[in-house]
Amino acid sequence: MSDQTQSSTDLLDLLDDMSAPPTPPATVPPVDPARRRRRRIILAVVLALLVLLVGLFTWYLLNRKPLSELPGLNDAQVPTYKTSFYDVSRPLGVAVSPDGSRIYATQSGATPTTFVFDRDGTKVGELKPPTTQKTLHVPVYVAVDPTNGDVYVGDRAAGKVYVYDANGTYLRTFEPKGVGVEQLSPLGLAVGPDGTVYVADVLSAKPADHRILVFAHDGTLRTVLGKGVLNYPNAIVVGTHGEIYVSDSNNGRVVVIDQTGKVSTLIARGVGDGDLGLPRGLALDDQGRMFVVDTTDHMVRLFTLAASPTTHPAYVGSFGDEGHDDGKFTFPNGAATDTRGRVYVADRENNRIEVWGY
Repeated sequence: MSDQTQSSTDLLDLLDDMSAPPTPPATVPPVDPARRRRRRIILAVVLALLVLLVGLFTWYLLNRKPLSELPGLNDAQVPTYKTSFYDVSRPLGVAVSPDGSRIYATQSGATPTTFVFDRDGTKVGELKPPTTQKTLHVPVYVAVDPTNGDVYVGDRAAGKVYVYDANGTYLRTFEPKGVGVEQLSPLGLAVGPDGTVYVADVLSAKPADHRILVFAHDGTLRTVLGKGVLNYPNAIVVGTHGEIYVSDSNNGRVVVIDQTGKVSTLIARGVGDGDLGLPRGLALDDQGRMFVVDTTDHMVRLFTLAASPTTHPAYVGSFGDEGHDDGKFTFPNGAATDTRGRVYVADRENNRIEVWGY
């Protein structure tokens, strides 16, 4: 085919293309309103999650606490602040009578003594140490005998345990009977349901000699527990299976000692969720809740006991924080509970007993 013929064909094709009707534009399908709504919901959820994550991260940076301690997270499980008992200088220990009508608080500052409060916080008595010339007194922990209501006060400076009746009348000085217990430096105290008396003794400057002394009600030494593994044991609580729980303070842990004398760590020192710093006070209530006063963290940590005494208790949360306002602590020390869902905490440097409850 000649070039002229080819050119004519191309020209006719071009004219045909120009005369053909234009191709209509592609039709855009309408957007489904339901689909658009789903997209908006998904976007809103993603944005909300991002805001939540940013908020949690910001809260952690500001407070440096585990997320389980977020405000409101455990409000239904931890007690709330109720009130405070004042006019007690640097309290260290606190105990409650079996019927909850009397609260006993040791005063280590000003004039050392032990005050008796009623459940409304009114002072109704005082457990004064026996008058002895040139004897220093520093009452630390206090315990109530569940069999008769007698009150035991451990006086570390005097190296004695004094016994009073429920109204504060001095009865006697507890007399240990046994080799190697002629002198004491008592910290924690407890009296079991059978009248057994437990005393945390830290007389020796060597932590390896710290121990729990177990006495019959008449003062006869039965056994020695925990020697060589405890370091300034503080509070002692008697469990329901014959075991005892001890805040092994300078080891930063809570231990349980079974009837055979075996020591098992329940809660340890650390920086994780529910770990301890410097535990002092310790209390159990009738619901199986364990309250541990962490004095250097200025709070009380709450756990629930397992079916087995040696099983690690479940961490619930904590209450309190450092400060001077209601519901805050400054180096708290002792703790006690009653059967009405109340928790009493010796708020040492704020000179008060704080009352929390469910």
